[in-house]
Amino acid sequence: MKKLIQITLVLLGVLCFSTEINAQSKTGWGIKGGLNYNSNGKYFRDAELVLSDPLNNWGYNVGLFGKIEVGPLFVRPELAYTQLNSEINSTQLRTERLDMPLLVGLNVLGPVVSFFGGPALHYTIQDDLKSLEYDKYNMGYQFGIGLNFNNLGLDIRYERELNDQKINIDNVFTGQGDFKYQQITLNMSIKF
Repeated sequence: MKKLIQITLVLLGVLCFSTEINAQSKTGWGIKGGLNYNSNGKYFRDAELVLSDPLNNWGYNVGLFGKIEVGPLFVRPELAYTQLNSEINSTQLRTERLDMPLLVGLNVLGPVVSFFGGPALHYTIQDDLKSLEYDKYNMGYQFGIGLNFNNLGLDIRYERELNDQKINIDNVFTGQGDFKYQQITLNMSIKF
């Protein structure tokens, strides 16, 4: 918990710092939110699931971000609350967590189109798997493409966890396989 507080303070410091240098560049902070579709690595099964039950495995995220631009490059730290929904062997699971990605990106075609990627730290707040032991901290990565129209942004990104600590959870339900959260998110953001 102490590490989470330290990381949160660093991210908030970056957000405050980005506001201070806003007059010098296209830098600022803002709010973001969006929808996410969670998959457990079984894409063909998930495609069938989307067709049979389109609302299954959908979640959402809301949060804050900072953006520091230097020429065509930028750094974008984020802090978001994320709710993930997942199905394992016909059992619906819900997970709530704090996501802290640190994205590095490149603006192409001026500031309108950007590509980005970077690491993400996850802290699980609540999980339906209360009786099982799992690591509350996890690392992952994200990459995606964004469109920016003045202070309004729209992006789509892919995220996957790196750690294997949840593989035993899947073994409990199915007896086999890999259980790492991975998701596709569609986000909208407003920069101040």
